[in-house]
Amino acid sequence: MPKHLALNHECKLFGFCKKRPAGFYHQRLTCYKREAGRYPGKSGVIENMAAQLSTTQRYATILEVNRAAITELGIPDIFRGTCDALKKRLPYDRMGLSLYAPRDRALKLAAAYGCTPDSFYHPGLMLDCKESHHGWVFQNKTAIVRRDLQKELQFQVEQHNVREGIRSYCAVPLVVRGESLGVVIILSSQKNCYSAEHADFLQEVSNQLALALKSLMPSCPKHPQGNLICPRCIAGDGGRATAARHKEQLSEWGRQGGRGRKKRQQVA
Repeated sequence: MPKHLALNHECKLFGFCKKRPAGFYHQRLTCYKREAGRYPGKSGVIENMAAQLSTTQRYATILEVNRAAITELGIPDIFRGTCDALKKRLPYDRMGLSLYAPRDRALKLAAAYGCTPDSFYHPGLMLDCKESHHGWVFQNKTAIVRRDLQKELQFQVEQHNVREGIRSYCAVPLVVRGESLGVVIILSSQKNCYSAEHADFLQEVSNQLALALKSLMPSCPKHPQGNLICPRCIAGDGGRATAARHKEQLSEWGRQGGRGRKKRQQVA
């Protein structure tokens, strides 16, 4: 086998993405093979080391997603950072983020990546919680993996994916302290692209996003018609410590009518 092909094969075996000079990989592979040579006659040593390296890359991706969730200011920026990080580890043609909209009692497609301008799935699309795959994941707080979408259609809205060339997808819930916030989904034009292992990894990524997204969704779960957190609910749910910490704000909001309605500052 030619040297460059042999190097490519060994890089794949150990889970490397060949993006650096060949000398770097020769040195790294020599180190790994020397370590594996300490266990002659024991099968699976190289495979186990490759799995460990893959695990390292996996958590490096999760760390990158976490960094985006912390440093980026808005939902579109956080989502874009997640797309870029995830692309290195999971194959997908499209990715979407839907968040629950209490006023509409539906899931709103907050961000999408890879969709064509004429796609049915565009930001702002409302997805019924009972009549869509997004809604099923949201309500059941359980992942869905469709390996062959044409054969596994369950909801009418999924037919739009089939018409647009999607053949498999993986969707997981966004959950914070037992409260479901929305759904993260990746989609591929290839069949059998995802498995339960992919769903587990995507769920780990979703968990990194959930808290950041929660902080950017200022709504009161007990009063979904309002835009802001209800002061009374802050005090009631948080107890004395929380009420004391927000005492001045709660009093001011109460004088202005409560429920977070603030008077606009008059411009001189």
